[in-house]
Amino acid sequence: MAETRFRVRGPGWVETVTASPDWTIQKLLDHLKEKQGAEPSALKYGYPLKNIDLIDTNATIGPLNLKGEAITFVPKEDRAATAPKPQGPVATKPDFKPKAVEPDHTVIEWPEKDGYLVLRVMPDDNSCMFTAFGGVLQRADPAPTLRREVAQYILAHPEKFDRVVLEMEPQRYAQIMQSPDRWGGAIELSILSDIYDIEICSVDVKIQSQRVDRYGEGKSTRCLLLYSGIHYDRIAFTMDIGLPVDFDEVKWDIDNEQVVEMARKLARQLKDKHYFTDTTDFVLKCDVPGCNWIGAGEVEARKHMKETGHSALSEMEIT
Repeated sequence: MAETRFRVRGPGWVETVTASPDWTIQKLLDHLKEKQGAEPSALKYGYPLKNIDLIDTNATIGPLNLKGEAITFVPKEDRAATAPKPQGPVATKPDFKPKAVEPDHTVIEWPEKDGYLVLRVMPDDNSCMFTAFGGVLQRADPAPTLRREVAQYILAHPEKFDRVVLEMEPQRYAQIMQSPDRWGGAIELSILSDIYDIEICSVDVKIQSQRVDRYGEGKSTRCLLLYSGIHYDRIAFTMDIGLPVDFDEVKWDIDNEQVVEMARKLARQLKDKHYFTDTTDFVLKCDVPGCNWIGAGEVEARKHMKETGHSALSEMEIT
């Protein structure tokens, strides 16, 4: 029976495993424990990531077609007792890093308009949504002002934004939202749409159909943002890709559905280049020096952050 070779990567180590297709899951686990001295809480492989079933340990690895695969070894969490204590307040969200993207992938030609639809990539500073929308308003450093306006709107509309909707007391939510570490999302987009009387279309890269979430339908104008799972960027039209952003067209008539379809086309191009992150199942590593934690998904990330105070997390590339 032909042998199967694949790689297994854990915190601080990579091992090439040569196995027979009739190896059981238990034999693979025993091998990893012998070689690395650790047991996994999960083994993930493929794209998009799939979990190897660790419950049915008598199953063989043959049907998984692991030849040439890179398996991510997610260790069992055993550092809580020895983890360093948080210093100062813990961030309200993990500091996930958006993926880099090549400039050529952020542009598509729009022949009918003799120009280009472009992705204006926002800084990675936890205020990307506010900065992306602020560019539509042509404001410099818009985040503090927009955060404050959102907070004021929430407190002024208790019938719309109560404890059930916000999942915390409105006063607390309004306070937290003004912190530069707090991300903005659907609630904030809906509020900004009302404040500035504009439909905000958020194009989701990671959804297969490039779903468009519309906030403030029925307005007379719209703008377009692109959402990658953890990051917002602004979509704009330019006559020449060499022109400064000051010359961008960022507002369109509500009847212009062509620009929405062009935005979805741009999103498909970016999806093909993996410019997205699925926070429910992605594999993360902690970037704090000396911490070798690896986990899967936002729930585990929040747990690690709460126990250690670490918030510098980034997605592991599966290669």
